[in-house]
Amino acid sequence: MVDGLFKSDEIKSWSVMSYSHEQYLLKYETKHLLRFTSALSDLLRDTAVSIAADEIVKYTIFSALASSLAWPVTLMSLTSVIDNPWSICMKRSKAVGIHLSSVLLKKIHGDRPVTLVGYGLGARVIFFCLLDMVTKNKPEQYSGIIENAVLCGAPVTSQPLVWRKLCDAVSGKLANGYSSNDWVLSFLYKTTRVTTAVAGIRAVDVTDRKLVNVDLSSVISGHSDYISKMGDVLKIFGMGS
Repeated sequence: MVDGLFKSDEIKSWSVMSYSHEQYLLKYETKHLLRFTSALSDLLRDTAVSIAADEIVKYTIFSALASSLAWPVTLMSLTSVIDNPWSICMKRSKAVGIHLSSVLLKKIHGDRPVTLVGYGLGARVIFFCLLDMVTKNKPEQYSGIIENAVLCGAPVTSQPLVWRKLCDAVSGKLANGYSSNDWVLSFLYKTTRVTTAVAGIRAVDVTDRKLVNVDLSSVISGHSDYISKMGDVLKIFGMGS
């Protein structure tokens, strides 16, 4: 289990998994995740205050921003609030994913296959863990290590070619949980990438029996929802008590 946001009571994100006697929460870069979580809260607060009434009317509701190509000027002016923490966490989560790959390949956890579950930046950790496995190792080296992988609200590319590679890393299912309401993810990804083709807000267009796209829009109305609603999300995936 890998968090993408961090608060002092972050363990509650996974309380629905308490039925399992063998589960592990990967804690990484907590200082930077805490900064990002705090900056995200500030961004949401300042956005609500700063966007003028006519802009609110223009974009109707915040969720409409997720598909916006031209962001409101007032919103763009707030990027300084979150840009640095976000950029740092994007880089660190990739590095952590690559390190996790090397740890799993050593089978320190034993010979039993594992299921990886993460949201937000935590899903990005898993993404690069899988990608590192399949691009740097032979199939016989990683085969059977990862049974399932569930990525929710992932700030990663939705490029089909890349996701086809990820499918090779799992023996069971690779799930992409997304919410079209997650305008924050779309906005943040756009500020650091030239494309808005981010997996966390749309289905990945890959035809493979291993890949499952799950629309979480009915549960997740914004990126910050993941930290408090992972219980509901996991039940949709058939996990948890």
